[in-house]
Amino acid sequence: MGNNSFFVKTKRWAKFLYQYIGERLHGLDFSMVYLGELQKNNDAFHYYSMTDVDDMKRMLKELPIDPGQSAFLDLGCGKGMCLKCAVECGFKKVAGVDLDPHLLEIARNNMKKLHMDVDCIYSNAAEFEHYADYDVFYLFNPFGKQITEQVARKIIESQKERNRDIWVVYYNARCAEAFDSTGYLFQKETHDQMRDLTTRYYLYPKK
Repeated sequence: MGNNSFFVKTKRWAKFLYQYIGERLHGLDFSMVYLGELQKNNDAFHYYSMTDVDDMKRMLKELPIDPGQSAFLDLGCGKGMCLKCAVECGFKKVAGVDLDPHLLEIARNNMKKLHMDVDCIYSNAAEFEHYADYDVFYLFNPFGKQITEQVARKIIESQKERNRDIWVVYYNARCAEAFDSTGYLFQKETHDQMRDLTTRYYLYPKK
């Protein structure tokens, strides 16, 4: 049953409305899709769409790691739902990078209201200089091909600074070749029935 079926569409919208109402009651903002001037004027940066909470936690639990010993970075973190999930999954350090100031302001407000110690960093992911501080990287198709390739290389380069296993969780992997062609080891692929999207898991092992 694909995601175009009436049943799946209805279930998806019902879940969205439930989440949206719950957010508003608590002064939060995660669910609504966002397309700002940055995304409208530059094809390299894609619009914000929230990763489903249950899907995100499932994806993180697929990783053969101890979250309490790992640091998580969301590339294109948007409003911060995946940051919230990473905190709730027990990661010792959680941060997100985004180039849209409006989205980062929302993310910071969400984290403040939830009393979560999370860094929401204003930066172009292709120029970010602190990849070595993190072990697990999450992407929900945030960039076009060129930036994704630059990010994939910069994450690899960070291993020279800190040798460790590097995990990449790539949801809706439109630019998977950026990881397939640069030395990452493809581990597996899972499928989200609700949105009919796949997740690819990559490992760049420590030396």
